Amino acid sequence: AAGLEIAIYGGQVEEGSYATSYIPTSGSTVTRNQDIFTRDGIGSLINSTEGVLFVEMARQEGDASAGIITLNNGTATQAVALYYFSTGTIYFDIISSSSTVSGGVGGFNTYNFNKIALKYKSGDIALWVNGVEVLTRTNTISLTGLNKLSFDYGGGALPFYGKVKQLQVYKT
Repeated sequence: AAGLEIAIYGGQVEEGSYATSYIPTSGSTVTRNQDIFTRDGIGSLINSTEGVLFVEMARQEGDASAGIITLNNGTATQAVALYYFSTGTIYFDIISSSSTVSGGVGGFNTYNFNKIALKYKSGDIALWVNGVEVLTRTNTISLTGLNKLSFDYGGGALPFYGKVKQLQVYKT
């Protein structure tokens, strides 16, 4: 008797009561591209002199890419940025016409969600993580023209890779 041979390609086993679809994200048959979010025309909601950028975010498991979110002027020349760049460290940059102020604090599991707030005001800069103030700076900053919220470093550089639950901007 002849043997029976069955070839299965693209098989999928589902857990749960309903099936999902297979969506290729690499190779020559990509049907879903990276999600991109940019919000323009929100200059009236952003204060270039002072404010708070708050985000609850996490890195993608196993991904070493940067996770950067900024308030900016459409470029990286005027920006307030929160990001993960290396595993376990949360960073911020404030790039203004008077100076660039940066800082980072380690010891966090960046693959888990962290609530991060950056207060920016000339002479009064503070980074908060999960409700605790972890870093302060008293540098002079002079931000102008912040009118855009981007999931990159401003102007498309270093796009965001990760997960976001909350994102809020406060004018004071």
